[in-house]
Amino acid sequence: MGKGGDSIVVAVRVRPFNDREKNRNAKLVIDMPDDKRTCIRDSNNPDDAKWFTFDYSYWSHDGYKTEKSGYLTPADSHYADQKRVFDDLGKGVLENAWAGYNCSLFAYGQTGSGKSYSIVGFKGNKGIVPIVCEELFKKIEEKRNGKKKDSQYEVFISMFEIYCEKIRDLLTTKEPPKGGLKVREHPKTGFYVENLTTVPVNSYKEIEARIDEGTKNRTIAATNMNATSSRAHTIVKIQFNQKLPKSNGAGTTTKKSEINLVDLAGSERQSAAGTEGDRLKEGIVINQSLSTLGRVIKALHESQNNKSGKRVQIPFRDSVLTCLLKNALGGNSKTIMIAAISPADINYEETLSTLRFADRAKAIKTNAVVNENQTERMIRELKEENERLQKMIKGGGKSGTDEELENLRRQLEENQREMANLEKTWQQKVAEEASKHNMGGDRAEIERRKKNEPYLWNLNEDAALSGLIVHFIPQGEVTVGNNSSHPTIVLNGLSILPLHAAFVNSKNDKITLTPLNGAEILINGRSINKETDLQQNDRILFGGNHLYVFQNPNKKGIRNDTSYEMAQKEIAEHAGISLSTNGGQKSKADLILEEELISTMPLVYRANAMAKELQRPVSFEIVLVSPEMRGLTDGLTEIWIKVHNVREDTYFLWEKARFMNRYYGMQEMYELKLDGEDWNLSKERDPFYEPPDSPVFIGSAVVFLQSLAYLIESEEAFPIVDFSGNELGQLSVTLSPCSGSGKEIHGEYVEDPRQLVGKSLAFKVRIIAAVGLPRRILKSCCKYHFFGSKEISTSTVTGNSPSYAHEKLFTYKNVSKELVNYLQSSNLYITLWGTQKPRESRRGGSPIGSAPTKPLRSENGKSSMKKKRSTSRPKNGGTNGKGTKRSI
Repeated sequence: MGKGGDSIVVAVRVRPFNDREKNRNAKLVIDMPDDKRTCIRDSNNPDDAKWFTFDYSYWSHDGYKTEKSGYLTPADSHYADQKRVFDDLGKGVLENAWAGYNCSLFAYGQTGSGKSYSIVGFKGNKGIVPIVCEELFKKIEEKRNGKKKDSQYEVFISMFEIYCEKIRDLLTTKEPPKGGLKVREHPKTGFYVENLTTVPVNSYKEIEARIDEGTKNRTIAATNMNATSSRAHTIVKIQFNQKLPKSNGAGTTTKKSEINLVDLAGSERQSAAGTEGDRLKEGIVINQSLSTLGRVIKALHESQNNKSGKRVQIPFRDSVLTCLLKNALGGNSKTIMIAAISPADINYEETLSTLRFADRAKAIKTNAVVNENQTERMIRELKEENERLQKMIKGGGKSGTDEELENLRRQLEENQREMANLEKTWQQKVAEEASKHNMGGDRAEIERRKKNEPYLWNLNEDAALSGLIVHFIPQGEVTVGNNSSHPTIVLNGLSILPLHAAFVNSKNDKITLTPLNGAEILINGRSINKETDLQQNDRILFGGNHLYVFQNPNKKGIRNDTSYEMAQKEIAEHAGISLSTNGGQKSKADLILEEELISTMPLVYRANAMAKELQRPVSFEIVLVSPEMRGLTDGLTEIWIKVHNVREDTYFLWEKARFMNRYYGMQEMYELKLDGEDWNLSKERDPFYEPPDSPVFIGSAVVFLQSLAYLIESEEAFPIVDFSGNELGQLSVTLSPCSGSGKEIHGEYVEDPRQLVGKSLAFKVRIIAAVGLPRRILKSCCKYHFFGSKEISTSTVTGNSPSYAHEKLFTYKNVSKELVNYLQSSNLYITLWGTQKPRESRRGGSPIGSAPTKPLRSENGKSSMKKKRSTSRPKNGGTNGKGTKRSI
């Protein structure tokens, strides 16, 4: 690829702290001293500052005031508002479109970083997309009413999303084809989406209505499919054609511009912790398109800065997204990227990753050319090419393969469509669209009805998608269910029954909600099982994924400040997730844990619901595991997921990252079923299945080290405690002071451990054997860390009363105060790991730990979660302190 052309214009924008960051007392790590430079500092090491220079660095963190309209206007010159961003970036998009160039604008960054705010906008703060569309039609009107009356201007819009490598058309009510729409390649114009709805539009109002329609369809699809909007890429494609009479009056010239407006999925990386060694890791598409985009940017950067002359392969074809963005990234397009970043230290790694990605992108060059041709010549060339293609098809093509003939037929059809479009007048195109598409559901009509009738509006974790779905509750009975029973309000997806619920709106304006057929419904976080009176602003959860707010305009007290996070917190609290506090004050660690619990709980619920619908004999449950239970002396309590395979009667513990990895696979499997595709995977590919020979956490033992501080040998059997605090068996451990050569010391104890400081010393740790392990355990081993050592493991031994016969010598030439303190006040935490025998290969036996606890929410929706503490013995007669673990 040549080095000419225009570089991608890259802008970085930092937003204000959000509620989550404020609750966590987050620190500001971003600095933008001027309009070009961006600096990020590590809050743990303030001297570690990394500087980047971009075309634009937009400070939108503070320095603004809110107008009555809701618009955020600058209070000082440093603040970058929506107008400034449009003036810098959007005007260029418009100018290039009028000149006949292809333009691409895409937003990149982690979920919640403010991508959609810059692209679409929010509450009175229009983003680049609506302003570009508005300004485009303003100028068209000026030209139509001015000297260019003989010119024709055509605007078309398409809108689609890419989710799990499938393309979903957002401007059609038709059932999507199996596997989504297909990407095809035209030899001249490149990649395109086959059979994508392309709608002619005559005004900004029509574009706005189409984007509303597409966003609503996207929200419904995401809710039905149990997907999150943050994992999908949304692309609005605007095609702008200008048919201009030639100055000599002989025919017309056509200028074509394609404007791609791309809101990319959240760029956060899946944590490697918990996914290492996962047999499904490579197979699950967490976000293939986004990871491929990163590789394409890297390869383009290397290619365009290549001094060796060696050809660099650009992997455009490796994902749907990069195929469709090929022109935007290295071809015929003028391209702009907005990288949205969080200002908070808690997002440091993701923000740094975004800045590095943007830094690579700014060096990429594209080679945009004006797309201008004589209309008559274009038609003539298409006719000639069609004749050539028809001859090739009749002759069987060059190679004669079915695939080649199919490609030739497809190219012929595409050419015929293009030729028909060129020959039709704009009036014909608009009339055709009006006859086949009813624009019903008009925004104004919905707003009118909301003033008179009770209604529900949706809550979504993406604030931009909240309030887009409205269901009215007129007088009489209104049924809710999936589309198999033709209810009044259709909801599809997880745990929605054919007839799920019934509203009754009586004449006295009393509105009730009744679950039907044992359906799951929560109101303000509480499960209901009988007819219930609805109150203003009630939050209602149908099944596992449909969350709504009820409002009645005929009564006072309507509020518009209900958030998805608030509703989820309410559900979590009623399910028993609320960490105890001292005097009402939660520590930073507790806040982090509570936040993770609230976000994980609905995912665990959905995993259970998907297991049920996909007929997988697996249940999932949240447990909290302290660092001590994981064999560490310090750290934070972590969320793990207990997995019970009911058929094989095996138990596993997945770290949260491993669960998330599998959860994405479950989503894909569930979506395949909904799409009517082959979804029933083998055990090797099944995200619900964990083979019995996978290592499983059995329990841990707390070994008291205090005797070593006095050079006293100890030999004792310590309780082995599982993650629920139940004692499984005992572990025999010996601790012996010895010389550097390993000879044990007898009778040389010290009165005061401080006497050991500065001396040479050694210790032996022997893990002798375990007794009483559950009969399901086939093989096991022990793991531990001694005074900051790397993880040490015993040999793996067969049986449920294994003899490990492990011995390890630790030598210290110069005993430090830290080592003495460790021996005096810390414990050695030994974890046991093993493999299991499935039910069919054993007789009798009891499960690991206690009987299985109930799932996160039982069949009637009531909480069955309990807090438990470990029974590990306190050291030296004190509290068990760090040995405590909580499980939910």
